[in-house]
Amino acid sequence: MSAVCAACGAPTSDELTKCPNCGDRGTRRPVVNSAVAPTYRSSGGLPDNFTAALAYATIVPAIVFLKAKRYNRNEFVRFHAFQSIALALASVALGLVLLVLANVASINLLLIPISLIAAIGIALLVLVCMIKAYQREAYKLPLMGAWAEKWARRS
Repeated sequence: MSAVCAACGAPTSDELTKCPNCGDRGTRRPVVNSAVAPTYRSSGGLPDNFTAALAYATIVPAIVFLKAKRYNRNEFVRFHAFQSIALALASVALGLVLLVLANVASINLLLIPISLIAAIGIALLVLVCMIKAYQREAYKLPLMGAWAEKWARRS
C-alpha cells in the first residue's frame, strides 16, 4: 500500500521518514489507490498542482494565489503564478506592438494573419504551461522562466 505526504499530498514510500517533494517529516496517510495520491491534500484547499495550473487561466488567479496566505509560501505555486503574470504581460506587450504597427505602417491586412497566429501560439503556450504545472513540473519559458524562478524564491 502506498502513502501520501500529509503536507503536500505527494506520493511517498512507506519506508521514507521525510517527504521527497516538500521535506515534511509529518505523518503520511495511506490511500488505497495511488492514482489519487497527487491530488490529495490534507490541509484543505486546492492541491498544489491544480492551483499552479489554475494560475495560468488569467492574471487574476495568479495574483490571488500570490496574495492568499495558503499558497504564497509554496514555491511551486509562486513560480507558476509569476510565470503566468510574465506571460500575460508579454502577450499584452506583443498586442500593443502589433497595434502600433497596424496604425503607423498601415499594413492592417498583413497584420491580421500575424495577429491570429500569435494569438493561437500564446493560447497553445498557456495550455502547455497548464499541463506541465498539473504534472508537477516547473516548466520554464525562455526569459520569463528565469525571472519567475528568481521571484518565486524571494519571500
